[in-house]
Amino acid sequence: MAAMMSMSPTSPLPLESLHLSVLPMTTHNITWSPDSELAIGCDDCVLVYVPDFSLRPASSGAHPQYDGPRQYDEAALRFPVAPLKSPELNRHLFEAVDQEFAGFTFFTGAGSGVIAGHGSTLNHTVALAWSPCGLGRMHRSVLAVLTAAGILTVYCEAAPEVVGSVGPSARNVRPWIAAWHVGGGLLVPGVDGQAVPHKKECITAFSWAADTHTPSRVAVLAYMNDDHEVVLLLVQAVHDVKASPGHPGTWKVQEAARFMAAGPHPAPTDPTDPDYVRNSSSFALSWSPWLHRKSSQTSIISYVSHNYVGFRQVTINNPGGKREVPSLHVDSADAGGVCLHLSIDAFVIWEDQIWTRARSKTCRGVIASPTKVQAFELPFDHSSPSTKHTTDQCGTTYPDEQDMAHMENPITGLIIHPPSFSQNTATPSYTLVRLSATHDSSSWYQTNLMIPPQPEDAANSGLRWATEITQIVEHQLPRALARRQGNGVEKGRGDTGFDSDSDELDSDLDSDSDFDAEDDARADFPGIRGVDTEDQVHLHRVRIWGLAASPGGGTSAAFITLHSNLELERDTFAGLKCRVLFGTHARTTPGGEDEESTPNPLSTEARAWEWMYGCGPPVPGFSAPAASPDDDRVALRDQFMTIARRQLCVFCELPLFPSGTSSCCDNGHIFENCANTGVPVVAPNVSRTCGVCGMKCLKSEELLGMAPQLKDIIEQDISAALCGGCGGKFTN
Repeated sequence: MAAMMSMSPTSPLPLESLHLSVLPMTTHNITWSPDSELAIGCDDCVLVYVPDFSLRPASSGAHPQYDGPRQYDEAALRFPVAPLKSPELNRHLFEAVDQEFAGFTFFTGAGSGVIAGHGSTLNHTVALAWSPCGLGRMHRSVLAVLTAAGILTVYCEAAPEVVGSVGPSARNVRPWIAAWHVGGGLLVPGVDGQAVPHKKECITAFSWAADTHTPSRVAVLAYMNDDHEVVLLLVQAVHDVKASPGHPGTWKVQEAARFMAAGPHPAPTDPTDPDYVRNSSSFALSWSPWLHRKSSQTSIISYVSHNYVGFRQVTINNPGGKREVPSLHVDSADAGGVCLHLSIDAFVIWEDQIWTRARSKTCRGVIASPTKVQAFELPFDHSSPSTKHTTDQCGTTYPDEQDMAHMENPITGLIIHPPSFSQNTATPSYTLVRLSATHDSSSWYQTNLMIPPQPEDAANSGLRWATEITQIVEHQLPRALARRQGNGVEKGRGDTGFDSDSDELDSDLDSDSDFDAEDDARADFPGIRGVDTEDQVHLHRVRIWGLAASPGGGTSAAFITLHSNLELERDTFAGLKCRVLFGTHARTTPGGEDEESTPNPLSTEARAWEWMYGCGPPVPGFSAPAASPDDDRVALRDQFMTIARRQLCVFCELPLFPSGTSSCCDNGHIFENCANTGVPVVAPNVSRTCGVCGMKCLKSEELLGMAPQLKDIIEQDISAALCGGCGGKFTN
C-alpha cells in the first residue's frame, strides 16, 4: 500500500493555505463533506477541492521538510450555479414514483417581499451544504446549493465517460451535473401520491439532517420558504456502475411534511413603523443528531423566525427493506423555543452528541444572534410550545448592550468541538469568528476551549489560521514608508503581505521579532533617515467569510479576504485576493459514561484526514495493519484461494506466488492482489482502485466469471463502492 508508513499521530502533516481569486457574496460559504472534500461558494460558481491521501515517507524522524503532496491541489472542479436550469430536470422524479409531471409555475422576482417580489436577481450563491454519505456515486455525498433566485439545486457526480484503473491521487470528479432542483416554481412529488401544493415558493434556507444509517440509505432535507413554511423531503438515490456516461443516477425525492415556522411573535410588515426591523436568515435551519430507538429515530430541527428560535421534533420509522421509504412524523407543536433579539443571518449549531440527564436524552447547541452567542440544552420527547405574544412582552424588540457592542461585526462562522468527557462543561466547547478582523478589534476570534494544563501544550494550542490573521492585521510601518513602498493600489490590492511564500510565513511564525522593530525597518527600507518611525500605521484588515471544521473536528479552515487600510477599494467581478487558511485543534480523548453508545461513525476518508492532519488515531488498512477479517471475509478468501493459485503471469505464463499484498512470478513480474479475495489483478480495467489506500479490488462481474458457483457470496459480501482493505471509496 502506497500510504502504509510509520508516522506518529501526534505529529500531523503541514496544512498549506489555498490561494484563489474569487468574489465572496455571502458568509458561511465554506463547508466540508463527510469525506473531507472542501466546497467554497463564490459569486456565481462553486469550487470543489478533493483531498490527496497519498504519502511520501519523511527522510528522518519528524517532517519539517516534508515534500509530499499537499492536502489539496488545485481546485478539482469549478462549476457555475447562476444559470437557471430547465424545469424538465425534475421529470424523472415524478416518473420514479409513477406520478404525473407537475410542470413549472412561472413567475418573476425571487420571493414575496417588497423588493424580492419584483424584477430579477443575479442568482448568486447564497448557501451550500454537503449531504450525508450515500446519495452520490460510490456512496459519496452530493452538494446542495441555494441561489438568490430561491432555487435549491442538488449537484452530483455523473457516470464517467471512461472507466479505468487510476491511482489514488488521480480521482476525477468530472462531470458534475444538476440532478434535480426545487423552489422558484419547481416542484417535487409527494409521498404516497399526495398532491404537492402548486405554490410560487422561493427557498430562503435549507439544511441536511445527519446520516440516518437506515437500510434504505434515505436522507432528510429541510428547506424554508418565504412564507415561513418548513418543508421536509425524503431523498434516496441509486447509481448503476454500468450507467451510460453523464447519467445522474436514479433519484427518489418526495415531500413528506411541511409545517409553519412563524414563531410566536407577529412579524412587523410596515417599513414606516419605528420598530420595523428586517430580520431574515439564509441559515435559519439546523438539525440535532439522531436519537436511535428500536424501530425509529428522532431528531430536533431548529428554525429561526422573528426574534425567536423554535425547536420541532421529527421522527422517522426505520423501514425493513433497502427499497422501502420510511414514514416521517412531525410533532404538531414546538418542543421548545428561545426568545431573543435576532439580526440578519442568525443561525444555530448543534453539538454532535446526545447526553443522558436524569434518565432523559438531551442535546445541546449554540445560538448565534449573530452579534452574540447563547447556549441551550433541550431534552427529547418534550413539548413546551410558546404562546403568541409581542416582542415588547418578552423584551426582545431592541438589542441589549452586548448586542450593540458587536452590531457592526456579526459572527460569520462557529464550530462546536467534539466533547471532552474528562472535562464536564456546562456548555458546548466552541470557536467563533466575526466578519471583520482589525488591529483594534480583539473580539473577531473567540473560544471557550479550556487551556491545556501543561505549559508546552498551551503554547502550541493556538490555531495557525488565527495566528496568520493576527500577523496580517498587526503588521505596521511608518506612515511615510507605508505609501512610499507601494503598499497601496500601486502594487495591486492584496499583494502586499498577503501573497507571501509559505516558507516566509513559516519563518514569520517561528520568529520572535516584531513587525515594527526599528532595526528591521532600517534594513528593509533605505533612506529612512528623517522619517518619523514613531508614527506607525497598520496596513491591512481582514474579512472572515466562513469557518468550517473537518468531519472529525481535528482541523478547521477559515476563508478570508485581505483589504487595504490605506486606499479606498472597489469590489469587482474580477475577484478579490482570497485565501483558505487551515489549523489543527488539540485533540481530546473520548470516553465516559454519559456519551451515547452509538455515535456517528466517520468514513474511512474522514479518519484518514484526521490521522494525517488532525493527530487522529491510525486507520486500519491505510496507516496501520488491516483489522483481522471477520468469519465471512475469511471464508470468502478461502473460497478464492484455489482460483488465486491457478493464476498465471500474462507476460511469461509462469505461476504466480502470493507475497503480502501482491503476487510475483519467477521472472520478477509483480501484480497487485485483490483486497477482497487475494486473487492477482493481471489485466487492466477489471478492477477498481481505492481512493485512500490505493489497493485494487476486482469487479464483481470479473469474480462471477471466475467462480459462478459463488454468486450468492459475491453479491452479498463484495461491495461495488467500498474497498475490501481499508473501507475507502473507489475512484472509478
